[in-house]
Amino acid sequence: MHSGPINRATTNGDHTVLSVLAYDYPPEKLSIYLSDDGGSVFTFYALFEASHFSKNWLPYCKKYKVEPRSPAAYFRSMPKPFDATHSSHLASIKKLYEEMRNRVETATNLCQIPEEVRDQHKGFSIWDDGYTSKHDHDTILKILVDGRNKEAVDVEGYRLPTLVYLAREKRPQYLHNFKAGAMNSLLRVSSEISNGAVILNVDCDMYSNNSQSIRDALCFFMDEKKSQDIGFVQFPQNFENTTKNDIYGSTLQVISQVEFHVWMA
Repeated sequence: MHSGPINRATTNGDHTVLSVLAYDYPPEKLSIYLSDDGGSVFTFYALFEASHFSKNWLPYCKKYKVEPRSPAAYFRSMPKPFDATHSSHLASIKKLYEEMRNRVETATNLCQIPEEVRDQHKGFSIWDDGYTSKHDHDTILKILVDGRNKEAVDVEGYRLPTLVYLAREKRPQYLHNFKAGAMNSLLRVSSEISNGAVILNVDCDMYSNNSQSIRDALCFFMDEKKSQDIGFVQFPQNFENTTKNDIYGSTLQVISQVEFHVWMA
């Protein structure tokens, strides 16, 4: 995944990360890499908080078959609880999410990470030792959840996907090649950690609306007759807050609801 400016990454990045961490896919085969071109400690902090919240969010999604699995989108729709137990669990998980969001927003607004948080992960010290600017710094690579470690589990004891933060090296005298450069860096890093055969690229101002997206995409790559001719699968995008008449067809209703049942926003 690729994130840009600080305010966009910290506001939307956790939606993206949590929605893909919660994919209906074996966690030991799922690795999430966030490329932070802003090189911001606040993006790292947001990812750190999301990694902790995921230990509660992923079991909740599995138990209640949540869709979409972006917590912001899910809570915005205010789903009706199935029963008293679900009602209690919903209130609890929503409270945890709001507390996480408040901590991230407070830290970002104050431009300060609490000391007690800094003490929880040595990665925060990178921004204190030799970090000059987002345009001139060494590579920052931190594994927040190592899925290879059998002790990396959620609150119910199930394995978690790998979660990695990357701010690639940048120097003012060299072109960084924007998103293409970010993708190249992610490929090099992931080849040493998970070395997956299939890559899903998601921008941090979007989130996955369907937990089956990976499985559906793999159907194309594993097709017995046509897989050899397929190297890239593009999901259609859906946009919220469109104009009343949607004169530009941004909702893509025919594609998303008729021609292609999996859709992302």
